[in-house]
Amino acid sequence: MDIDTEEGFAHPLMRWLADVGAGIDAAIECPTLSLPLDQYERALRQIAVYEAKLASLRLSLTRQGELNEVRKLSGAATTAGWVQQVTRMGRREASVSVRLAKALDQTLRATGEALSGGEISLGQAQVIERAIRRLPNDVDAEVKAEAEAFLLDSAQALDTDDLDKAGKHLYEVIAPEDAERRIGKQLEEQERRARENRTLAFGPVRDGVGTVFMRLDVPTLAILQALLDPLARPRPTGPDGPDLRSSERRYADAFAEFLGVAQAAVDAPNRGSIRTRLTLTMSYDGLVNKVGYATLNSVLTDSGPTHLKVKTQAGACGSCGAGDGARGDAVDGDGSRGGPGGQALIGYRITGPPLSATLVRQLACDAEIIPAVLGGDGTVLDLGRGTRLFTSSQRHALAERDGYFCHFPNCRRPEKWTEAHHIRHWIDGGATDLNNGVLLCQHHHTVIHTQGWTVRMGPDGHPEYLPPPWIDPYQNVIRPDDANLLRR
Repeated sequence: MDIDTEEGFAHPLMRWLADVGAGIDAAIECPTLSLPLDQYERALRQIAVYEAKLASLRLSLTRQGELNEVRKLSGAATTAGWVQQVTRMGRREASVSVRLAKALDQTLRATGEALSGGEISLGQAQVIERAIRRLPNDVDAEVKAEAEAFLLDSAQALDTDDLDKAGKHLYEVIAPEDAERRIGKQLEEQERRARENRTLAFGPVRDGVGTVFMRLDVPTLAILQALLDPLARPRPTGPDGPDLRSSERRYADAFAEFLGVAQAAVDAPNRGSIRTRLTLTMSYDGLVNKVGYATLNSVLTDSGPTHLKVKTQAGACGSCGAGDGARGDAVDGDGSRGGPGGQALIGYRITGPPLSATLVRQLACDAEIIPAVLGGDGTVLDLGRGTRLFTSSQRHALAERDGYFCHFPNCRRPEKWTEAHHIRHWIDGGATDLNNGVLLCQHHHTVIHTQGWTVRMGPDGHPEYLPPPWIDPYQNVIRPDDANLLRR
C-alpha cells in the first residue's frame, strides 16, 4: 500500500497501516490450496480476531474524527455522512458505526476493550450496544454495567443471532422483578394504542370483488382467528370432489360463512329494531328465468353513474334509446328538455355492485335479502318479505329430521353454520315449509345453485341429490349415509 506524505513526514499510524497493508497483500497472494485441513479453523479464527481489532481501530478513529470535526474538511453535514463518503458504507450502516463508536468511548468501555482485544466480533459489539440502549432510561449506571458484563460473558458462547435474542430479554435477566412491572406497563400502553388505532375501511368494488382493510389489536385478531379456524379446515372429499382451495381462500370462505351466522343470530346488531338486511333491485323476468343481474343497494358502490344520457338528434326518437313515450327532444339532468342534438336522460341507474340472478336466488333462500322486483317500466311490483325465510323453529325441525349438520352427502358442517335452502325456490312458488326445505352449508348451497346439482324430496321423507351429468352421466340418486343421520 502506498502512503503519500508531505515533506517526508508520516505519522506512526500511517506507517503501521502501510505495514499491515503489505502483510495483508502478501496473505492474499499466498495460495490456500496447500493449507493443511487441520489449520483451516485456526486461520479463520485468526482472521476474525484481526477483523475485530481493525474494526476497533476504525471506530476509535471515527470517534476522534467526530470530536475534531473532520467532516468539515470535506463539507459533510454529519460525521455519518463523512464516514459514508470515505468508506462507501450505506447511510444506515454509517450511522450505526458512528453511534457505536461514541458508545464504546463513553459508556461501553468494557465492550470496546473486548473488541480491540479480538474477544468479540464487530457484530456482537453492535448487538451489545443496541441491547443496552433499549434499557429503560431511568436504569442507573450500575445496572447497565451489570447488563454489559452479562452480555460480554454470553458473547463467548453465543453467536450474533443468539446474543441478539438474549439482549431482547436483557432487563428480565438482570432485574426480573422490576422487569415484570415495566413490561406490564409497556404492554398496557401498547394495547391502549392498539385499540385506539384499530381501523376498518371498505375499498372500491371492481369486477365483483371488494377489498376490506383492517388493522386489529391482538386480542380481537386472536378471537377472529379462533372463530374462523374451525370453518377454514379443508372439507373432506365428497361427491363434489376434493377441497382444492388455498388456505387464504378457505379463510375468506370461512369469514363469509361466519358473517352469515352473525347476521342470522337473534341478538344480531340492528338499526331501529330492524334486523340487518340488504335490498336487491332487478326485473321480475330476470329473477324467475335466472338471467340478467340485480343491483345491491348499499353503501358499497362500483362508482357507476346515477343516470345515463345519450346524444340525440332532433325528432329521432329511435336513436335516443329511451323507453316507450320518450321524446326526441334532449332532456337535461334536471328533467328539462334541451334543443336538437342535445342529450336525453334514458334511465336512472341505482348505484351499487351488480349481482347475478343466480346468486340473488341463492341469497334469497336464507338471508335477510329483500328483492325489489321491477316490472318492465321500472315500477316496483313487489317487495319480498322476510316471512319467506324459515323460522328458527322450522330450522330446528329440519335439523331434527335430517341431522344437525349440512345434509349434503358426506358433509359434516354443524347445523349452526348451515343455511336453509328452498328445494323449490320461493320465486317459483315454493312454500316455506318442512317438505320444501333442507339445511346446507354455504359451500354446498352454492354447489346446488351453480354447479348443476338437483336436490329433491325422496320417498323416505328426506332430501336426496342428483349429480350433474359431468359427474355421473347416469345421474344416479345420492342419499346421505344412514350413519350421517345419527343425532349428535
